[in-house]
Amino acid sequence: MKILLLSVALLCCAPLCSHAQDFPDFGTATPDEKDMKECPFDKDAAAVYLMREAISLPDDDARLITSYHVKIKILKDKGLDEANITIPYYRKDDFENIENLDAITINTDENGQTNTEKVSKKAVYKKDYNERLGLVTFTFPNVKVGSIIEYRYKSYMKNYSGLHDWEFQMELPVITSKYTLTVAPHLEFSYSVRKRQDFPIVIKPDKDAARLYFEMNSLPGLDKEPYMDAREDYVQKAVFQLTAYNNGYGKSTYMSNWDEVIKNMLEDKDFGSQINKNIPGTSSFTDEVRKMAADEVKMKAVYNYVRKNMSWNDLYSKWATDGVKSAWEKKSGTSGEVNLVLINLLKEVGLEVYPVLVSERFHGRVNPDIPFIDQFNAVFACVMIKGTKYFLDATDTYTPANMTPNDILNTTALVVNKKKGGLINITNDSLQYNDFISTSGKVDAEGTLSGEAYVKNSGYARIERISLYKRKGKEKYIDQLYQKNGVTIADFEMQNVDNDSLPAEQKFNFKTSLSSSGDYLYVPLNMFTGFDNNPFLSKERFSNVNFGYKRNISLHAYIELPANYVIDALPKAVRMVTPDKDIEFVRTAEFDKGTNSLILSLTFDFKKSLYEYEEYPVLREVYKRIFEYLKEPVVLKKK
Repeated sequence: MKILLLSVALLCCAPLCSHAQDFPDFGTATPDEKDMKECPFDKDAAAVYLMREAISLPDDDARLITSYHVKIKILKDKGLDEANITIPYYRKDDFENIENLDAITINTDENGQTNTEKVSKKAVYKKDYNERLGLVTFTFPNVKVGSIIEYRYKSYMKNYSGLHDWEFQMELPVITSKYTLTVAPHLEFSYSVRKRQDFPIVIKPDKDAARLYFEMNSLPGLDKEPYMDAREDYVQKAVFQLTAYNNGYGKSTYMSNWDEVIKNMLEDKDFGSQINKNIPGTSSFTDEVRKMAADEVKMKAVYNYVRKNMSWNDLYSKWATDGVKSAWEKKSGTSGEVNLVLINLLKEVGLEVYPVLVSERFHGRVNPDIPFIDQFNAVFACVMIKGTKYFLDATDTYTPANMTPNDILNTTALVVNKKKGGLINITNDSLQYNDFISTSGKVDAEGTLSGEAYVKNSGYARIERISLYKRKGKEKYIDQLYQKNGVTIADFEMQNVDNDSLPAEQKFNFKTSLSSSGDYLYVPLNMFTGFDNNPFLSKERFSNVNFGYKRNISLHAYIELPANYVIDALPKAVRMVTPDKDIEFVRTAEFDKGTNSLILSLTFDFKKSLYEYEEYPVLREVYKRIFEYLKEPVVLKKK
């Protein structure tokens, strides 16, 4: 996805200004809005945003006050869920409050009369989501296809540190999206607009008033696509970052390049000051680890020690706001606290280790041209051993120390160190996803195929399978992966669950009734490979396809046939290779007349992990052909 960095500008200081915030047209609907039966640029949309707008400006105390206005038209039954609204806010230390909420349902009857119904204050609820966030929730009354639902509210924040990026594009299509930002007199912000070149935008800067106005129109909805990185990578949006402030004694400038980011982070009391700390009660452990001969063994020992002795509280962070010592004593903390403890202990045993700021794939890509710290969502440990970088995340209970966590493959990170710091691209071509499946079975005279299977998962396949097995439990794991399409599984065994240096190995018996038609039976070639459904059916693609890692999957099957059937059709051998040789698919099917048996083989070799969205048509066609080949069965005919 090519994102246009439209501009980076510095907002000037200016006197405080007022701005109308009550959205005077609230509660009304135009004839076109009432008559709308479908979104003009997305006929399949279940609902559409008629308007999304907000106005942010300071009050006399330099608080950030933002007024929001949202108007949605329900077009289909699937869009009725849009009537359930959740508004998150920063509740910790009363940083943000949501007030002045109005919400209304607008319906038009068969005579063209407009009826409105307000959401009562008793139907609005506040609840805690976690230690930082709260939620305001409510549901619109009497919502049906054709309804217009509309709400507005104000957010009061203590200061501008809570300023959000503005997303023009949503999961639903958006007809009009507007945002106006006025900056407090003592602050300066830089901004960038990330958008596709074929989507126009209106930007009206007013430097005298320290105000910016943005508007985009007719934006298609962007929902989650298969093997998508982060939706935020592709959303059309305006991004803001504080660059300077004046405290009355002169202007202080924030980070304008990555060296300044590193310097700022190393001086931060919740980050750099938390490094080189003595972790209480760990001296006997670190003394023993120092005696180990190999640095790789030391790294693994410390990594497993932290994972065993600390739990993650599910909060992503770059900092240790409560301090690493406090987090260690509680044996729990944010991702920042857990991994800064890890970094301290790795340093304590004599390893070369640096903190590295990462943006995990779900969080979004890093733009290297913009030194914005908020582009990163977490800190990992980067250990240097004999020229090799190892990336460790002690909140990850499944990835071994020698493997790069899947969530940061094909991402950009920032090593935080004065001498060896800077941006790096994280890739790993030495390890991949490997599945090996071997089955041996027999078809009886009634058309039942039964046998035994052996599945070996190594590399990233092992991590994926062990993670699923531990999270879901044995029975749900079997149901999700193997017991489908009429297949039943018995005597299942999973081996090497807790030994991450060995592949995961599964053994089980299986049974299924073959599809039949008259005197014919159909033996499937594709069993237990995971290629059950084609994820790339959509003609259009908005985002890149990121598999994360290379993949190799191979299936070998030996099937004895019943004496009362003969081969009627045997699929031809196929070898399909893309022009760039990045995908290879091989299928063979042979009949051994002497043993009256089938010998089947499938190989999927994906040698590339990342495809730009422009490459999607080729990838889609390759998958289409692969799944066509997989659907071809061996046809047996009764004698």
